[in-house]
Amino acid sequence: KFLSYIARPLHECKFASYEEKVGAHNAAEEFQSRLGSPHPSFVKSMVRSHVYSCFWLGLPSRFCVAHLPEQTVEIVLEDEKGQEYEAVYIGARTGLSGGWKRFALDHKLDDGDALLFLLIEPKRFKIYVFRGAE
Repeated sequence: KFLSYIARPLHECKFASYEEKVGAHNAAEEFQSRLGSPHPSFVKSMVRSHVYSCFWLGLPSRFCVAHLPEQTVEIVLEDEKGQEYEAVYIGARTGLSGGWKRFALDHKLDDGDALLFLLIEPKRFKIYVFRGAE
């Protein structure tokens, strides 16, 4: 019962190795540089609280101050296939709350995965997923 706060079956939750985390992060950064997009972007490595339980995703504060509103707003998270997810961006805390959980669960994000966030419109992120286990 003490694990009832975990949103996925326990056998699906993994603990990524250092090598898996670094590999995914490096793959995301390499893709980011090859993409050569004019849109602002950042890479974020997933930890267990992002993808299994709390579902709070803090974003890089420098990025948020430069590119996102200070207030709480609805934004769109778009995956690589064009599927859209509405989420809540909380400007005062520079992070994603409502809606992030659905994105994380639908994409079976794991500890160690790295995500490339590309701000393609003022309130729309295109997100590319790089798996820690691949």
